[in-house]
Amino acid sequence: MSNFMMNMISWVLLLLVILTLYLIDKVNHLAAMYEPPKPEPLPEPEAPPAGDLLFAGLEGKKLWDAMNGKAVQGFDTSLLDSLRPHYEPILREHISATFKDGVDEASEAEAKTPSSQRQIDTVRGHVQSWLPPQHLGSIYRTGVEFGGAYAKDPNPDVLARLKETLDSVTTMLYQRVGVPLDVPYSELLLSPAAEPEPTADDMLALTDQSDQAEVLEGMPDLAAQELAQGLEHAQEYEEQQRQDLAAAHDAEVIEVNAAQAELKPV
Repeated sequence: MSNFMMNMISWVLLLLVILTLYLIDKVNHLAAMYEPPKPEPLPEPEAPPAGDLLFAGLEGKKLWDAMNGKAVQGFDTSLLDSLRPHYEPILREHISATFKDGVDEASEAEAKTPSSQRQIDTVRGHVQSWLPPQHLGSIYRTGVEFGGAYAKDPNPDVLARLKETLDSVTTMLYQRVGVPLDVPYSELLLSPAAEPEPTADDMLALTDQSDQAEVLEGMPDLAAQELAQGLEHAQEYEEQQRQDLAAAHDAEVIEVNAAQAELKPV
């Protein structure tokens, strides 16, 4: 093989090596420029709401037992007694929410059983409250009947029975936890019976042409006096209007007569 061919082969091999190195460098450069898409960050799990530090370690039935005077390990009796005034809003909210559930679900065909445990929000966080199921059932059924049958057909006897049931159950709950009940729940949750519509015999009637006011039975004295004064003012105003009209009419007649007198020949 001639020297010329050897040189050609050497140059071709050299060019191939250079080309290979160039391609490798180019690939590395492109790889460095490419940024793979960043994975989307997973949403952080929501932190559970903070519990009420005042009742830390006391929740559910354990809290109910503690308020009932039962000994709870790790809690002094004097400490539990000091918590009773703070427990009353929790008890009130649990009772009121259960009654409202009954009213809201009164139209449902299938009867439900209220849960004994309910999360109650406080200004310091939340507390898991627990109440005896038999008492909650009575409160819930009272709400169902109040929002259902009684709402469709108000009956004073039914309302009295509902009030008695609600007050007896709630009074028992308050007595068990040793908390005073200042206002009966029948006044808080059961609206008073609808007042009957006033009849004609209870209204104030204006009489005949004499324009005199007659106060019928059932009207308050103060309202009657105010209406009588108003009628008197109206009469005075009408009389003044009649006098003004008469004066205006007389003045108009005088002007007409004067004009006719001027038109007559002398």
